[in-house]
Amino acid sequence: MMTKRFGKDFDEKFGHKTGRTLLSATSGSLIGIGEIVLLPLDALKVKAQTAPEQLRGRGVVEIFRKEGFGLYRGAGLTAMRNAPGSFALFGGATAAKTYMGVGEDGVRATWTQDAIASCIGATASISVAQPLDVVKTRIQNRPFDSPEGGMTIFRRLIQNEGFGGLFKGLTPKLLVVGPKLIFSFTIAQHLIGYFEHALK
Repeated sequence: MMTKRFGKDFDEKFGHKTGRTLLSATSGSLIGIGEIVLLPLDALKVKAQTAPEQLRGRGVVEIFRKEGFGLYRGAGLTAMRNAPGSFALFGGATAAKTYMGVGEDGVRATWTQDAIASCIGATASISVAQPLDVVKTRIQNRPFDSPEGGMTIFRRLIQNEGFGGLFKGLTPKLLVVGPKLIFSFTIAQHLIGYFEHALK
């Protein structure tokens, strides 16, 4: 009898909260994977920033026509980066709000709570995704006709730069991407909470 009661108490205290956090995090992962559709534009942005000579004298239409699916190089790594990154963003933010008592007895998050939760989620997301983002960027930076794969680049990176190389650029990314992600995610989360409350 005591065991049954303990199980019920556990479900009441942790089951719903954990389930909500996991559902939110999983939904975020699927959204993150869908970003692969925009990968060619990301590849062109990386090349324009790091290897402009590969684009010199070529128009966007010509590049798309000639390179085709080559612009999707790194799609697997992008999915592998985005899934845990988005999982950490949505899951971290939801877990933070749950810890702050948001959602209990119909309590809605304040702007401050949404901002704090978004800050925690964004930091977790960027940090978790950084190693694969470094490899993905190096794949996109190589010449269009380079045969090097992700594993070759990864092995060379570890051999030449050590595991610390996987986190190169983390601080600037937190300082540049972090605030944008926090701002947009805070507004999105607050509006979602507002409409959920209004439609009840």
